[in-house]
Amino acid sequence: MENTGGWRVAGMEVPLLSTDSIEWVQVSIPSSSNSNPTTSQNPVAKDFASCCPIGDPPSYFIWKTSKSHSNILELVELSNNSEIPRIGLRLIFPDTLFPFAFICKNEEKFTPGNHFLLYALTMSGIAFLIRLRNDFEYGTSSSVPTDEILEYNTQIQPYNGAIKAVAATAGCLVIGRSDGSVGYFQLGTVDPSAPGFVSELRDDTGFGRLWGILSRGPTLAGVQDLVISEVHQRKLLFVLHSDGCFRVWDLSTRGKIFSNMMTDQTLPGALVRLWVGEADYNTGIIPLAILHKQHLVDGEKGDSTDSIFLHGLRCNAGDRLTLFLEPSLKQISLREGEPIDICLTSNKLWILKEDGLVLHNLFCDDVNEGLSYYYQLQETFIADLLYQSSEHSSADLFSLACAAFSSSKEEVVPIVSSVLLRGLFFPGVHCNAVLKQTFADHNKHFTDSEFSLFTTNGLKNEILSLIEHQGGYESPVSTFHCWNRFCSRFVNNWYKNNAACGMFIDPVTGAIGLVRSRTISIFRGLVDAEHIIYGSLDGLKHFSYSGDEFDLEIQLDFLKCVHDVSQQLGKASSAIFYESLLCRPNISSEDVISPFLKILETGYSSSIAALHISELGADAVSEKELSNQRNLRKFSTEMFMSLHALCYKANSWDKILDVAERYLKFLVPQKMVLDVDFKSVFTINCSATVQATSQIAKVMFESAFDVLMLLNYMISISGQINMSHSHVSRVKVELVPMIQEIITEWHIIYFFGTTPSESPLVEDFSSRLSSLQIADSNVDRRLWNGRLGKCEFSLAFILLLSMQNFLGDLKHLYLTRLPNPCNLISLSLEFTSWMIWGRAGEESSVFFSNSIDLALILLRHGQYNATEYLLSLVDVYSRKEKIFESLQDIDRKMPTLLHLLGCCLVAQTKIEMHVPIKDRNACEAARCFFRASSVKGAFAALRSLPHEAGWLRVDFSGFTSDAAWKLQYYQWVMQLFEQFNMNDAANQFALAALELVDEALRPVDSSSQEHSMESLSNVKGRLWANVFKLTLDLNNYHDAYCAIISNPDEESKSICLRRFIIVLHERGAVKMLCDGQFPLIGLVEKVEQELARKAERSDFSTKPNPFQLLYAFQMYRHNWRSAASFIYMYSVRLRAEAATKDNQYRSLALQERLNALSAAVNALQLAHPAHAWIDSPIEETSHDKNNYPNKKARLIEQEPSPVDDSLPQKSQSYLDVEKLESEFVLTSAEHLLSLGNINWTSTGYEKPSSELIDLLVETNLYDMAFTVILKFWKGSALKWELERVFMAMAFKCCPSTPVSLLLGQGQLIDNMSAFPSKDHRTHGLSLTSSHHKAVQNSNEMFAPGQQSISGGHWLTLELYLDKYISFHPRLPLIVAGALLSADPQIELPLWLVRLLKGVRTESSFGMTGRESSPASLFCLYVDYGRYVEAINLLIEYVEALATVRPADVIHRKKPFAVWFPYTSIERLWCLLEESVRLGHRIDQCEKLKKLLHGVLLNHLNLLKVDSDDARSSII
Repeated sequence: MENTGGWRVAGMEVPLLSTDSIEWVQVSIPSSSNSNPTTSQNPVAKDFASCCPIGDPPSYFIWKTSKSHSNILELVELSNNSEIPRIGLRLIFPDTLFPFAFICKNEEKFTPGNHFLLYALTMSGIAFLIRLRNDFEYGTSSSVPTDEILEYNTQIQPYNGAIKAVAATAGCLVIGRSDGSVGYFQLGTVDPSAPGFVSELRDDTGFGRLWGILSRGPTLAGVQDLVISEVHQRKLLFVLHSDGCFRVWDLSTRGKIFSNMMTDQTLPGALVRLWVGEADYNTGIIPLAILHKQHLVDGEKGDSTDSIFLHGLRCNAGDRLTLFLEPSLKQISLREGEPIDICLTSNKLWILKEDGLVLHNLFCDDVNEGLSYYYQLQETFIADLLYQSSEHSSADLFSLACAAFSSSKEEVVPIVSSVLLRGLFFPGVHCNAVLKQTFADHNKHFTDSEFSLFTTNGLKNEILSLIEHQGGYESPVSTFHCWNRFCSRFVNNWYKNNAACGMFIDPVTGAIGLVRSRTISIFRGLVDAEHIIYGSLDGLKHFSYSGDEFDLEIQLDFLKCVHDVSQQLGKASSAIFYESLLCRPNISSEDVISPFLKILETGYSSSIAALHISELGADAVSEKELSNQRNLRKFSTEMFMSLHALCYKANSWDKILDVAERYLKFLVPQKMVLDVDFKSVFTINCSATVQATSQIAKVMFESAFDVLMLLNYMISISGQINMSHSHVSRVKVELVPMIQEIITEWHIIYFFGTTPSESPLVEDFSSRLSSLQIADSNVDRRLWNGRLGKCEFSLAFILLLSMQNFLGDLKHLYLTRLPNPCNLISLSLEFTSWMIWGRAGEESSVFFSNSIDLALILLRHGQYNATEYLLSLVDVYSRKEKIFESLQDIDRKMPTLLHLLGCCLVAQTKIEMHVPIKDRNACEAARCFFRASSVKGAFAALRSLPHEAGWLRVDFSGFTSDAAWKLQYYQWVMQLFEQFNMNDAANQFALAALELVDEALRPVDSSSQEHSMESLSNVKGRLWANVFKLTLDLNNYHDAYCAIISNPDEESKSICLRRFIIVLHERGAVKMLCDGQFPLIGLVEKVEQELARKAERSDFSTKPNPFQLLYAFQMYRHNWRSAASFIYMYSVRLRAEAATKDNQYRSLALQERLNALSAAVNALQLAHPAHAWIDSPIEETSHDKNNYPNKKARLIEQEPSPVDDSLPQKSQSYLDVEKLESEFVLTSAEHLLSLGNINWTSTGYEKPSSELIDLLVETNLYDMAFTVILKFWKGSALKWELERVFMAMAFKCCPSTPVSLLLGQGQLIDNMSAFPSKDHRTHGLSLTSSHHKAVQNSNEMFAPGQQSISGGHWLTLELYLDKYISFHPRLPLIVAGALLSADPQIELPLWLVRLLKGVRTESSFGMTGRESSPASLFCLYVDYGRYVEAINLLIEYVEALATVRPADVIHRKKPFAVWFPYTSIERLWCLLEESVRLGHRIDQCEKLKKLLHGVLLNHLNLLKVDSDDARSSII
């Protein structure tokens, strides 16, 4: 409402450009001056900024100096016929700068690339003239070249006073000093060394100038300010001295043309600043503004009061320009606070202060101050937006959120966070430097490079993370406090880091610009509705209104009620309402309004107040509840009285509702005609238009919401205010739907203006669908990609640039200059009109019909989330019954809307990472596409879609039936889903298309058929193939199989079957194919062929192996021989593979080959014995195998085909079970040897050579060796091989003894000679001292069944000798002989001696036995000189014969019952005698002879007695 100070709100600040988006080029200014720098003193008290418009169309050069970096001058060039600047210039001077800069055009013709000149001055008096390069293109240079700088020291003379003011124009620099002198320097036009370069503007003329300082007149007061202005094409210098003396000099003649004292002796203080406005040639008045700083007299309290005195200087042009001072126009008090900057035009004065921008009209009836207009700055807007002002507190936001979501407390925190995040990232509010400082205040630090990498969503996540870290999610109250602290710090930092520095005015358009520390802004006016909201109530008379004075009074009273409702609820209610609609577009507005209405009726509940107990305490909360109740009673009473008075004044509710309806129409966005051609360029006017539109949309949305709340409140108390049922019905049926649509319109505009655009994807929806590709030659794609995703580049920018591209220039758009406040409002209204109403001349009159065009634009630029929200909102409204005048129009465009909505939902799956959300989008998209095709008139609507909508590859020409175009549509949608890997949805449309094939392709007559390009079978085959592919990708194998068998196209069916087998194999699900889960009716042969083809083209490392699959496939169907044939071919392949690989790979291949051979044997054993054989395949050599890459077709000489089990006769080359078992045994031996790194290649199933046995024995593979011997050797050959093996085993048990020492030892040596004498086996048979250790190590190398027993060689020998003695009874004797031959002194193991002695029976006496008998052992002892053991063995058996039981004596006496090796005994006797004769061990041999003699004597006596007894028994 009206300002209490008499200022009327007339506009607002509109952010234009943020320096966050500017890349600064930083260069230093070299200096040759020897002056002392004054940077450390830093006399600059504040930041200064201004603007120099140059040319027509102008380039706005904005310069700024700061007190923190007083030697740096920042330059930014704005031009409305080019893009928003992305590069700025920072000039680093060697000394502190005077707060002054002047930029003009370079008139020199021989300086290409330097179109502008910069005048600057340091505090020490060094003047610089710098030729600026175009677009600030300094490359990698760190300093400005010296040939582009002109430097001059203006303080050379020692008598020069301190510099107090400076001004410049093209070709000259004027300096005012503290001693009152004014120096004139022709910098840039005259060489500094030339005469006349420096001069001083003085009162005297003629020869007096030659006397220099001696000719000075009376002492002048110091210069306070200098201004250069052009009047009648003359450059005039206006000088204000500290004593109030005001002078005007003509710079062309350097003569004074006017002088006057401006001080008022009655006013204490001083004149400190001077501003000169443009001369009004109609009136001949040059306006002057002088700032008077009035100091308080002694004894007075308070601050100094500043005033501005306005004067008029009348000029008469002629041969000589004459000036006359008019009486004072007026005096303007500045009240509290000093002005930041002041601008003066020919008829207006602009005063910039910290609390706002004030406009004064110079010529009005009021001599004092007149009518003043107030323009609101961003400080007020930001404080209100983030609820940090006295009128809009964060407590209201929290309380309203708790009340609105009292039933679901978990939604309070997200809503509050969403409202404040939207405020932090509101266009013009967001500032990287401010946000970074706020993070630092919360101990979260980022470098500039780190912060620049954040996207909008990334910054939001960091803020939410900070709130959570500060304890913001412990409870809603803690969240409120954390957010309040964060927003408070943000606002304070914004005020501190983005303060206003200066302002400027475009003299042609009247545009007002504001330069801040980090942003550049302009000002806009107010739309009519804003004038009503911000202006005085009397101000309504000045705007368009379609009623009489009485209606105006009713309108004012109605608006007062709206204002009271708004004040009672607070502005936070509209923000919560907006975020509720945004977060949940499907929610009903009544559900959100209901809690607010309850607050108006009954106030806040006690549960909400209880949340603040921990913060305020119980007493304070109780007091607050009482205050709320008093406030509620006051509001209820005042509203009751106001509405009763309003009804009494209007005399009926019909009149009030008519006025309310007219006011609602006043809130509807205006419809304007747009019709000028223009090329789309992202200019500063575009930015201003978008920012202004966002601000207007916010105000209008809040105003419409307030009216909606009043109408609902009136309905709720209708009985108290005497509203009849018909009036209530009118409000519900007419007004409420109308304002809901108005709210929705402004809601969408506000959404477009404040929502940042999405970043472009590397491969987005447009690039994946040719139907959505953009071929816009009028738009620079690099510009779009660089801006999209930035915080300052909202969705409205996309729409505005597209609007210009479609329609051309906006009406009243000054392309070459900044718009003034009124023009900016016009631009905003035209932009709003285009968004809501569309292009001029279209028949639709409602917003929702234009949503299709907006959606298409957003789709073109990849804004899928925004498009989805827009179309979802329209879809929700289209399904509501209370749609104001729009339902019929929506029905015609519903197919298009649903189609585009489906495209958006599909495209969002590209960036959405959460699977549940992806699935939900897929389901919703499928629903939209089905709905789009089923709506009446869908064919015509979808056919009219433009190129951008996705129909580039779809041709509707020639379709005459509904089913035909639907078939094409479903196929297009199917392909769309398939491209985005949404196979389930794609499958739905493939099946839907199949249902339409018969109807769509049914012949119309005998000579024609729709879609004759493809036959019915081909179309069905293609669709069933798609169904197969989609279901297969979804792992729905049974559905995929059903699609195969349903396919009528045989070629397509074969391809699908092949793919089916390949995919099952790759995913490890091929078992389903082999275990009968699929019936395979009529497909068995094809499946077998495909498996066989895959087996031929795969290497054996493939898992699972195709040969194994074929084996399982045939085994399940009881085709035993076919199964054996396939698995044997696998073993053949393995043999070829293993031959060329390293040892480790070869061992794995051999193990796999063993498994294959075992499986082949098992399969043949199941077959009938007569048919238990298979053909022997042609083996593939390794050479042939390597010639072909894996998984590629190879030509083979013969295609091995399984033999039918019913064939009765064998082939000439066949394999039966026995041959397979033989091959299995040899392969096992090869495998075990490979584990020991010994290469030996099997020969198939043929008998191997003895070399294999030798290798197995050497590596301690005794089980395998005996298995091979028993499998391939029979009869005497078997015994011979067993003897060789056991002799080798015996040698391993003995100490190392050269084999050559054992030669000539009789039969045993002959047996040893049977072993081949190859060098690589000599080591094994000679048994080196380390061999036992090697055998122990081999236990870890081989399989447990093939390892030697861990007890050592003796235990191994005992084990195997006991096991195989049945095959060759002479083996113990062979072993004993081998041991003694290796070491004649060896102690034979007891178990071996027992084997040789055998088991005594009742019928055996003496040393009789089998081949391995005690007699054989005795002979061995004798042969190897073991005389003691031989005699002891003889004594043992002789004594045993003599000590038989009485019952066995009769058996002993039988003929031939007793036998001893008498020949060997005799030989032993001879050997003993020979030893005695030779003198070897004489004593021992004599004792042995006596012992042997005694034994033999006793034995012979016993035999004699037994013989006599036997003879007696015969007689």
